Amino acid sequence: MISPADLHQRLARTLIAAMKDPGARARLISVSTGSMGPGDAAMSAGPRLLFRFLRTVVTPNLGRVGKDLQAMENELAATGLDWYALRPIKLTDGRLTGHVHASARFTMKTISRADVAWYILNLAEDPRPRQLRTPIIITSAARGTSPAGQEAEHLAAQPASSADHSDVARGWHDRTGVGE
Repeated sequence: MISPADLHQRLARTLIAAMKDPGARARLISVSTGSMGPGDAAMSAGPRLLFRFLRTVVTPNLGRVGKDLQAMENELAATGLDWYALRPIKLTDGRLTGHVHASARFTMKTISRADVAWYILNLAEDPRPRQLRTPIIITSAARGTSPAGQEAEHLAAQPASSADHSDVARGWHDRTGVGE
């Protein structure tokens, strides 16, 4: 890695300073990680030991990135700002499903980059604050399958007119200017 070891933490400090403008309502949404340190508290002993071994022995650079992301989350938590650090576990290049499960509980499941982007857009557009500031996010199989007794939320796309959720994807493209 050629980036500075504190890249994410310095970025968080810069964004925090910019967001303290009292005239603007702002929400900061970042993508952290559920597998390189910040998500350790949500893991059971087995996954925590496995990930610690991987990031310290097999790929030490992952440990440095994990420490930086944890420092970023700590910087954000110390502010009174409206912030979120999403923690996907395993990103894929899969298609947009529009079914995202956000929970405080670690689970070794995947989520597509398209679903992460969709979740970020929904979170950015929803003025209501969420309880979880650092949710583990995964693609859920279906709506309404939150495990009982957990702090969790499901976001699901409105039924699209076609099987590939093109209306949801088109909405994302329209809001970002991407794909035009």
